[in-house]
Amino acid sequence: MFPKISFFKALGWGLGVTILVTFLLQRMGFIRIDFDEYLENILILGSWWMLCSLVFYYIRRIRLRKKSLLRILYLVLFLTGILLLDQWMDIPDNPVSIFLLILFWMGIAQFVAPVFFKKFQKTIFLVYGLVWIAFTLLRWNEAYLREHHQLAILMLLIPIPFFLIIWVFEQWKRIKDLESQKNQAELTMLKNQINPHFLFNTLNNLYGLCVEKSDTAPEVVLKLSDMMRYTIYEGKKQEVLLSKEVDYIKNFLGLQQLRHRDEPQVDFEVKIEQDSMISPLLFIVPVENAFKHGVEKMTEGAFVRISLVSEPEKLKFQIENNFDPESQDAKPGIGLENLKRRLELAYPNSHFLQITKNKDVHQVILEVLWS
Repeated sequence: MFPKISFFKALGWGLGVTILVTFLLQRMGFIRIDFDEYLENILILGSWWMLCSLVFYYIRRIRLRKKSLLRILYLVLFLTGILLLDQWMDIPDNPVSIFLLILFWMGIAQFVAPVFFKKFQKTIFLVYGLVWIAFTLLRWNEAYLREHHQLAILMLLIPIPFFLIIWVFEQWKRIKDLESQKNQAELTMLKNQINPHFLFNTLNNLYGLCVEKSDTAPEVVLKLSDMMRYTIYEGKKQEVLLSKEVDYIKNFLGLQQLRHRDEPQVDFEVKIEQDSMISPLLFIVPVENAFKHGVEKMTEGAFVRISLVSEPEKLKFQIENNFDPESQDAKPGIGLENLKRRLELAYPNSHFLQITKNKDVHQVILEVLWS
């Protein structure tokens, strides 16, 4: 199995092979290069360079089975037949040979880059059909052809760089699409890793309230239902309204206050000048951590202070909570690492995240610049 190489490495290998083969063929007398014909030489060598690069780029994907080997053999025999026919007819710039050579190169392109050729085959046939007709019309008048020989050659060669540019663009677009799909899949996975700790504890508390026949049990069910609905449906979206995210946090805080008999001091300050779109479930991780690692480990005096300010230029979210230093885990949780990765994917180069600990107070500051 051939190793996989990048496109730029394939370009390097293709250039090296093209220069080496051209030099050897010239030294052995198989080809003659007119060094005064700069443009023609550049186009011809450039075409061979791109072709060799494509072979190196796709060589790992080409499975050399019986069918592939037979196609290579057919192409070699076809090219040999073209050269013998051209030699037998002995007509300079023979339109028949040119037509067969065009078919040969189309066969090469279809073998090396089948997906690209299938997508643009109608355009390729149309362009080269018109080019061959124009070349034949020029060839009809030999005196005119001799005077405009360079134009005739250019007509045959100029479409090649344009198709190669289209191919490079298609590869670039394909890579970007794959990156986008990968990032979206990773974002979805990270969203689905929201800590189930809160859900389990809430269900346990709900069970206790039901046993006690507490009047707050229906309220807990309603808030929990709203949160689960938001997580399942809104959490799948790429963006949601900031106001919906705020409602989600309020439901979470309400459930937390119902859960704890010694109610912690919870302050949630919200100031929204503009209800913009935001990536869903972006703030729940630091909020969950404030209760999981702070409130639940404190016997008394626990507090959580949250501030969310949305301005036309940016969004600022800040949360701080106290904690018991003796009960803190040495190993950091996965939640904040997931949050960092989500921010890198959703808001590259347009976010700021700062996490600090000062004695017994933990603080998270998150800023997102609106695009």
